[in-house]
Order: sequence, then structure tokens, then C-alpha cells
Amino acid sequence: MGKDVLVTIKSTKKDSDNDTEVIELVSPGTFHKKGNSYYILYPETVISGTENSTTSVKVAADTVTIVRSGHINMRQVFEKGKLHRSVYQTPFGSMNMTVLPLQIEVDLTDLGGSIKLEYELTLNDNKLGTNTLEIKVRPK
Repeated sequence: MGKDVLVTIKSTKKDSDNDTEVIELVSPGTFHKKGNSYYILYPETVISGTENSTTSVKVAADTVTIVRSGHINMRQVFEKGKLHRSVYQTPFGSMNMTVLPLQIEVDLTDLGGSIKLEYELTLNDNKLGTNTLEIKVRPK
């Protein structure tokens, strides 16, 4: 069982026309360390468009893995400079998802901290642009 925390998630999407969309939300969650990895767990909300899903973030030495389960199912690995493929499953169908991380910044301690991921996103072979995902964890 992890510590109760507040998780702030800021997602920035920039398409090829430089149009930018920003979504920011705060959710209660849990945070713990197991071995050399940190784990963040929080429920998704209507604002994110993935309600009825739970997101877990595992932060290991060189990788950040995001797993969503429930209404939306996906498992995406972020490893700097390495292309990773996955399947994004929704009730309406599945999409092949590819991410190429450009930047991975992790500043976590046992008290909380932050993660910043900048990556190129491709869905079903269509490059959607560059996304940034910032996750901040602080005591509740």
C-alpha cells in the first residue's frame, strides 16, 4: 500500500501546424517505492477522456512505463531515443501506437517529485505531433 498523494497531470499536444492543446488535472492517488522503482497510481477522470480507467506509472532506472486499465487499456514504455510500439484499446476499437521519446526527466524521491516526458506520437501510422506529459506527485 502506498502513501496517499495528489497527482498533477499536465498533457500538452502540439500538432504539425503548431496548434497546441493543454489539459491539466489533479487527482488523488498513491505513491510507493518497490526495489529500485517508484510507482504512481491514480484514477482517470472525464477531463482526460479516459474515465473509468486507472493509470499506473512505473519509474525504473532508464524507463518510464505507463499502464492504463479499465475503459481504456494500454501499456506504453518510454525509453529515451528508443521507439516503442503498443496497442491503445478503447471500447470503439484498437489503434497501433508508437512513441519516440525525445526527453525523459525524472526527479523523484521517497517524498514525491516530478516526471517530464516529451515524445513524438504516431497512431495507426499517422504522426500526430509532439506531446509532453508532466506528472507531479506531492503529499496529500
